[in-house]
Amino acid sequence: MKSNVTQEKDLIKVKIKSVENPSDLFSDMDRLLNNYLEEHCIADVTEIKINEALSREINKLFDKHRSTRRSLIFITKIEDLSYFDEHAPVVPTEQEARDFLEMEEIERKLLDSEEE
Repeated sequence: MKSNVTQEKDLIKVKIKSVENPSDLFSDMDRLLNNYLEEHCIADVTEIKINEALSREINKLFDKHRSTRRSLIFITKIEDLSYFDEHAPVVPTEQEARDFLEMEEIERKLLDSEEE
């Protein structure tokens, strides 16, 4: 996987440029996420063509990292949204990704306050 990673406060942004093999997406992103255990992640895949195999690998990432206290959100082209469940954290713009992240943070805080 060829990508660029930038870091902001509590957030890494990954711009994925190309993927040779669908399983590379999972393994490379998983390794990256394990290096940034405290940060949320917005991954932009608008430069690659999503297909069934890639969407399965992205869904595996969601499943594996769902239990963490951080967000993992993908940005994809509008025409590629149909490869994902409507509740998956996949959106067409960076602003929507940031909004999604903020909503998940609010939800986590509410759940934490209910547990106390």
